[in-house]
Amino acid sequence: MIKALRLATLSLAFFALATATQAQQQPAQTPAAPPAAQSSQQKVDETALRYFARQGDQKRVDAEIARLKALYPGWEPPANLLANDYVPDPDIEKIWDLYGKGEYAAARAAIATKQAADPAFTPSADLLHSLDVGEAGMRLRNASDASQYETVVSIAANTPELLTCESVDSLWRVAEALIKTERTSRGLDAYKYVLTNCTDPQIRLATMQKAMALLDRTQLDTLFALERAGTDGAGEFASIRLSLARNALADVLTGKSSSAGEEDVRLLDSSARQTKAPDDLRLLGWYALNQKRPADAQQWFEMATAADPGQLSAHGLAVALLDQKQPGQAEAILADYRTASPELTTLYLTAAASLLSQEPRPQLEAAVLNRVVAATMEARNANTAQELGWYAYAFSQPQTAAQWFRLATTWDPQDEPSAYGLLVTSDALKDAETVRAIKSQWSARSARIASFGQRGEVAPTPAPVAPARNPEPAATMAVVQPQPTPNTGGGTGSGSRSCSTYVPPASLSPAGALARAWCLMDLNRPSDAVANFARALNSSSEKTRSDAAYGQSLAYIRLGLPSDAMVASSSAPLSQARINELQVAIHTRAALAAYEIGDYRNALRALDERSRYAPEQNDLLVLRAWSYYHLRRYREADQIFTAVAATGFQDAIAGQAAARDALRIQASREP
Repeated sequence: MIKALRLATLSLAFFALATATQAQQQPAQTPAAPPAAQSSQQKVDETALRYFARQGDQKRVDAEIARLKALYPGWEPPANLLANDYVPDPDIEKIWDLYGKGEYAAARAAIATKQAADPAFTPSADLLHSLDVGEAGMRLRNASDASQYETVVSIAANTPELLTCESVDSLWRVAEALIKTERTSRGLDAYKYVLTNCTDPQIRLATMQKAMALLDRTQLDTLFALERAGTDGAGEFASIRLSLARNALADVLTGKSSSAGEEDVRLLDSSARQTKAPDDLRLLGWYALNQKRPADAQQWFEMATAADPGQLSAHGLAVALLDQKQPGQAEAILADYRTASPELTTLYLTAAASLLSQEPRPQLEAAVLNRVVAATMEARNANTAQELGWYAYAFSQPQTAAQWFRLATTWDPQDEPSAYGLLVTSDALKDAETVRAIKSQWSARSARIASFGQRGEVAPTPAPVAPARNPEPAATMAVVQPQPTPNTGGGTGSGSRSCSTYVPPASLSPAGALARAWCLMDLNRPSDAVANFARALNSSSEKTRSDAAYGQSLAYIRLGLPSDAMVASSSAPLSQARINELQVAIHTRAALAAYEIGDYRNALRALDERSRYAPEQNDLLVLRAWSYYHLRRYREADQIFTAVAATGFQDAIAGQAAARDALRIQASREP
C-alpha cells in the first residue's frame, strides 16, 4: 500500500473531529499531492536522494526513497545512487544540504539568491514541498514544546506527511496533544499506528515508554496487545511491564493505592529472584512489610543484603526483625550503620530500647552494651537512657539505674517514665530528698508518681541474677584514655576513698563531690563521675571548680564524647598545662573516632588541631598516613610511612608497601 494513502487515512482518523481546520481539507481519502506529484512520467528530482547517498546517510536515503515513491507511483530509485552519470547542481546541493540540517529559512534564502542570479531557475516542486513539510514539522515541535496542543493538532491535520515512522517524534507529539486535550482515544490511535506500522525495536519501545506517562493501565493493555516477540523469544515490552509492576508496588508504599495487582507482584517477584537486583529485592521487602508480612519481608531484605550489603538493606531487614519481636538481631544488623544517618540512628536506638526492655531481661554481652551506651550518650536519647535505667535496676544495680534515669530527665525534663524510674530507684536507695523533689514536681501530672508510697504502692522488684553474669552498663563504656588522678586537696583523702556505694551527688558538698568523682574515675565509672564533677562545679572555690571542669572533661573523653569534653573544659578556668593536655586528648579521641567510621578528612583535621598542642608520635603518624592512603593521596602517605618505618616502627612497613603498590598502579593507568 502506498504510504501516502495510509498517512491520509490515519490523518483523517485522527483529526476528523479534532479541529475546525479540517473542514477546509479535501473530502477525498488522499490529500492533495504537490504540484509535480501526479504523474510517474514527470521528471523526478533526485538531487536530495543522491546527496544523502553521497553523505552516507542511509536513514535519510531510505526516508527520501519512501517520500518519492509516495509522490510518484511507479518510480524506482536508481540502482547506483553514487554513479558518475549524474552531475548535480552545486547550488541545488547546497539548498538540500541546508534542508537536511533543518535550516529551512536559510534554504529559502539560498533559493531566492539563485533565482536572482538565474531568472530561469525554478525550484522543483519536490524541493518546495519538502521545505513546506520541514517547516510545518518545526512549527509542530515548537507548539508542542510550548504546550500549545490545539496548534499541534491543527498542523498535523494539515500536514499528514509528518505522521510517518521516519518522523515518529511528530507522531508522539500529536498523541500527547490529543491526550492533553481530552481526546484520549485518538491519542491512543496514534500510538497504535506506530506499533502497527513501525518496525524499529527502539522506536517501538520508546513509544510504549511515552505512552506509560500519559495513559492508565487499562489503556496501556490495548497497546500491549500489539507486542511482538523479540529475538530471544521474550516479549519486546518486558522491561515496560516490569517498570509498571514496580510503579504499582511503589504506589502502595506512597499511599496511592492499598495493594498491587497479583500479576504485578508475581512479575516483579520472578524477575527479582532471577536478577537479584537489590532495588527490586528491597521494594518487595517494603511491600511485604506494608502488607503485614514481616517474615516474607525478612527474606527479601536478607536476599538484598547478600546482593548489596549496606545501610539500605540493613534498614529494611532491621524493621522486619523488629516487627517480628527480634530486637537483638535488629540491633546487631544496625550496629555498623547506627551513625550513617539520623533515621538509622533513631532506628538503632529503637532496637536497643526494645532489646533492653525484653522480659525476662536478657543478659547482654559487654560489646552490645558498649554500643548501646555509646549511641545513647551520643544522641542524648532519653527513651534508651530510661531503658538502660530499668535494665540496670532489673539486675540489682539501683545506683547505676538512678544515674541513667537522671540523665534521661536531664535530656528530656518532660519524660514522665524517666521521672518515675528515678523515683523508684531513689526510693530503693533511701534518697528521701530526691523522692520528695520528684513527687513535688510531678504529682499534679502523674497519678502513679502522686500515689507512690501510698496504699501499699510497691516499686518494681529487681530480677535475681547470677553474680558471674551480672552486667554493669555504666562500667561497660569503652575506656578511651586513662588519666592520672590529680591531688585535689580537701574532701576525703585519696588514701581513704571508698565510692562503691551510691551517694546522691546533691547530698555532698562540692569538695566532697569532687573527691568522690576522682574515686569513681579510679574505678573506671566515668558516667557516675560526670554528675559528681557537675556538683563540684557549684563550689565557691575557683580551684575546686577548675579541678571539676578538668575532671569532667576527662570523664567525657573516657566516654568517647570529645565534643562534650570540649564544652566541659570551658566551664571553669584551667591552667595552660591542663588546657594543652585536654586538647591533646580531645583531638586524639576525635581523630580515632573519625578514622574508625571512615571519615578520613575529619580524622586529618583532628590530627592537625592536635598538632598545635603536641607533636605526633609514631602511632598517630601512621594513622595520618593511612588517612592519606584512603583518600588516595598515596604520595603523601608514602612519605610519612617511609619516615616512620626508618625509625623501626613495624606498623609503618606494611603501610609503606601498600602506598607504593598504589602509586605503581596509579602510574600504570596514566597516559
